[in-house]
Amino acid sequence: MKKCYFLFLVVALAALVGCAGAPPAPAAPYQDPNSPEWLNDFPPEDLLWGVGIAKQSSDALSMSTAEARGRTALARQLSTKVEAMLTDYLRDAGTVGNQTALALQEDVSRQITSLQLNGARPTKRWKAPDGSWWILVEYKLSDAKSALTNVIDSEGARFAEFKAEDALKMLDAQLAKSEKPLKVDN
Repeated sequence: MKKCYFLFLVVALAALVGCAGAPPAPAAPYQDPNSPEWLNDFPPEDLLWGVGIAKQSSDALSMSTAEARGRTALARQLSTKVEAMLTDYLRDAGTVGNQTALALQEDVSRQITSLQLNGARPTKRWKAPDGSWWILVEYKLSDAKSALTNVIDSEGARFAEFKAEDALKMLDAQLAKSEKPLKVDN
């Protein structure tokens, strides 16, 4: 009986050791089948990325639209003018105990981007099972810095030209005041 009990313990112990094995692998994060693997990646420190997506009537139109949207996403990272307005209105009317209140809040904003992206180029394309095209557009930070420096330099040049024209107008006005026609006696 002792042998059976011992044999049973050895078999049970072997079964437990065999079942223990390696811990299960961690579950992979959920990946939407209609988005590319690289969607949640971050760009290297020397690059900016813009992602565009489009599903149009043809693959060619979808790719062109997605690329344009990727460039727009890049431009928004570099230069965006935000115009915003918040309206907050509260009206309280009536008599004590019989009042009514009217409240209105409105928040409106518009973002405008205008920037020339010389050197931005698509680096990855992916067609989703649903027919959408995803395009990753990349822009070097060195190109971005150069473009912004050119914008600042050209703004400075325009301002200097404006100030020069303004100074010349002031000079002409002063000369006009000091120039008086000479009277000639007959």
